Amino acid sequence: MPPAKRSGSRKSATRTAAKEPAALRRLNKSLDSAQDALATLGKEVGRDVGGGARDLHRNLQRFVKDARRDSGKLGRALQSDLERLQKRMASSSSTRGSTRAGGRKASGRSTAKRRSAARSTTTPRRAASRSRSR
Repeated sequence: MPPAKRSGSRKSATRTAAKEPAALRRLNKSLDSAQDALATLGKEVGRDVGGGARDLHRNLQRFVKDARRDSGKLGRALQSDLERLQKRMASSSSTRGSTRAGGRKASGRSTAKRRSAARSTTTPRRAASRSRSR
């Protein structure tokens, strides 16, 4: 049974990777190649460099490693936000559908709005004409 668990986790990892935005995939690919290049550079240069250069190389490797980890966290956060928003949209659309089925007429509301708008536009005209005639 444990091998089945592993294959399931691989499938979920592939699903999340497939849903990643293209820009995030490009970033991850670039960070992977930067990690590889730094590893190769460390092997080629070896101990021939001074302590300062070794420290800088180590710091740069740590920075790229942290950036790669954080980009993975960003991808997971984006995925969870997207799923949460999709659930919210689905629930709001079902809520809207139930209020429409309630039997309210849209024309009744718009007529009331038109009448109140007509009253508010005529009132200032009358007041203005009264002030002129006095």
